[in-house]
Amino acid sequence: MNLRIHIHTWLPLLLASALFTACSDDDAPAMKPALPANGGSNVKSVTHLGSVPATYDWQFTYSDGRLVRASGTSRDPSPEIDKNFSYTSNISYGPSSVKVSNSSGERISLTLGSSGLVEQMTVNGNIYEFYYRDLRLAGWEKTIFEDSFGHITQYRSSATIEYADGDLSRIVYSEDGLTRETLTFTPSNLVNTNGLLPELAAKQLGLLGFEHLYYAGLFGRPTVHLVQALHVEDLLDEGSSYSVDFDYTQRNGNYELCNYRYRGKAASVAYEY
Repeated sequence: MNLRIHIHTWLPLLLASALFTACSDDDAPAMKPALPANGGSNVKSVTHLGSVPATYDWQFTYSDGRLVRASGTSRDPSPEIDKNFSYTSNISYGPSSVKVSNSSGERISLTLGSSGLVEQMTVNGNIYEFYYRDLRLAGWEKTIFEDSFGHITQYRSSATIEYADGDLSRIVYSEDGLTRETLTFTPSNLVNTNGLLPELAAKQLGLLGFEHLYYAGLFGRPTVHLVQALHVEDLLDEGSSYSVDFDYTQRNGNYELCNYRYRGKAASVAYEY
């Protein structure tokens, strides 16, 4: 009799406790990454014009202070390749996780660190790993797996990223164990209030094709000042080295245009807010 009373007394309490715990987990607020803009508006579109290297144009949608949707179109200096691929990425946020679904069907999984930044990303089995210092992207490694006739080949690329007083200063980019390029950045005196990603460096930053996740605040703080000049030294082909100067147009506190010459040909990128 006493045992029966004991069970009947505690069972409602246990059920209530379990229900409360479940509701608490479900009701936990979704994380809100710090977007790269600081003092300026968030970028809503990125459009390249003229002669540009391999890159992407973007359209962004925000909701409740989060980037939730991005549509990207590949750009390339070759007319046969330019704009031949587009996809839309939907981003959803949990209390400590982020999920990405792509219209292209590519399977993406993100693993976040304690700071809420992407530390590992898998794309269809290919692996990306990212490293940070002072909440800024400091390096990455990428492993691509190619399966041909039952034989799996690994291709690796990586980079180390350096800063000086919060400004991007140097990237050393490697492929399959060989140091391929060194990028040297000269900062301007223009504060990067819109959190713009530096032009001509998405590949070496490890972000080519998913720059939208940077603008979603998942790859750390932006460089403090806009880049004034860039020198790319090709260590395997000295004749392919080049230098670029950037010129910016600002309106209503936002940077709307960046003009430059890529390998002697005019190019620009326009931003909308």
